[in-house]
Amino acid sequence: MRVLRRTLMLGMPVALAALTLAASVTAATVGGGSGSAGSFVIGDGNATIGTSVTFWGAQWWKANALSGGLAPAAFKGFANTPETSPACGTSWSTAPGNSSGPPPGPLPELIEVIVSSHITKSGSTISGDTAEVVLVMTNPGYAPDPGHAGTGTVVAVVCGASGGGPT
Repeated sequence: MRVLRRTLMLGMPVALAALTLAASVTAATVGGGSGSAGSFVIGDGNATIGTSVTFWGAQWWKANALSGGLAPAAFKGFANTPETSPACGTSWSTAPGNSSGPPPGPLPELIEVIVSSHITKSGSTISGDTAEVVLVMTNPGYAPDPGHAGTGTVVAVVCGASGGGPT
């Protein structure tokens, strides 16, 4: 009970700070100079608080467990639609690989990340569900090239099956 209470007490200030600092990441589009928004994604098998996660990278599909089966190897971890902050119970879509328009680095210390249970590819469109939204404390080293993985640690649940807000 003592550990749980300490975890909750530490997690709440982090979650509040994250909601104040960054609702989602902003990405620059290639060539046009204008910005477009989107969100990183992790698998629902990786969404437990305290878990180290890979939210962007060439091997995203191997690093993330989804209860609905394997993700397509072409998915690298960034959903460019919808362009608003992620919300539980919605769907998202993106293009394969680097075509998804991931944001330039460095990333904010805390970001909201979509948690998906299934991801599919049809033609040149990859899509998935938003079963949860979690806050991830990012590690240094991210770059918009899938060869430079985006990693971090899940620190709180914003919404979804694990609690922590509206679904």
